[in-house]
Amino acid sequence: MKTKKDKILEKLRKLMNLKESATALGNEGEANAAAAGITRLLMEYNLTENDIPEQEKLENPIVSEEIPFKISTNGRWYSDLISVVCEYNMCRSLIISKFNNGRMKRSEFEIIGRKKNVEVVLYLISFLSHQFIAIGKRNYEEYKHDCIWKYGKSPKSLIMYLKSFLYGCVIGLSEKFDESKRILETENNITALVRTTKSEIDDFLKGEKIGKARESKSDIDALCAMRGIETGKNVEICKGIHAESVSENLRLQ
Repeated sequence: MKTKKDKILEKLRKLMNLKESATALGNEGEANAAAAGITRLLMEYNLTENDIPEQEKLENPIVSEEIPFKISTNGRWYSDLISVVCEYNMCRSLIISKFNNGRMKRSEFEIIGRKKNVEVVLYLISFLSHQFIAIGKRNYEEYKHDCIWKYGKSPKSLIMYLKSFLYGCVIGLSEKFDESKRILETENNITALVRTTKSEIDDFLKGEKIGKARESKSDIDALCAMRGIETGKNVEICKGIHAESVSENLRLQ
């Protein structure tokens, strides 16, 4: 159900589109009528020109989506994965805690950002988490063989192996994203876009009580983690940061 603000913005958007179209066609009378309509709306709702969202803000607003928090399957690596993917795609992630049987328990991850970016983030989190787990399980037998015959050590259990492997995957993915971002920044000026989006997310979250997440120390096996790092660096991704001028292999499909 649309709120009063949504209806106002929809009217403004239609009038702005009408004004732009009329101006482009040289229809001065229609353009002036649309401009007068915009002025009336601004005065009626005590707004200013600065309150009119740009076209991108109207078509691609700041939104939030939630992902279930499942301790049994997620673990710390999953939280790190969400943080890395969000940062690269100009979004922010929060962990929501709710009262359950008299105690505060983590219930969801909240992803905040422009609508198109959030769509990319949700896709990447689902795709990458499944990919990393599948690759880790598939390569476990090879890891056990190498431990015994190559390194002369006892292999970790599948659960402990995956814990370190998945941790490494996120590190490798972060390095991959950092490199992609450096290339993107040399080809396109996205500084203003990042700064504007950050400011709008801050406004979206204004008034929300946000605490710091607890740090957890994990026992990470270096051999397992190194295998994960290589996987994270080399994983194929067809979606990423949403910007109008980014290269085709990084653009939202």
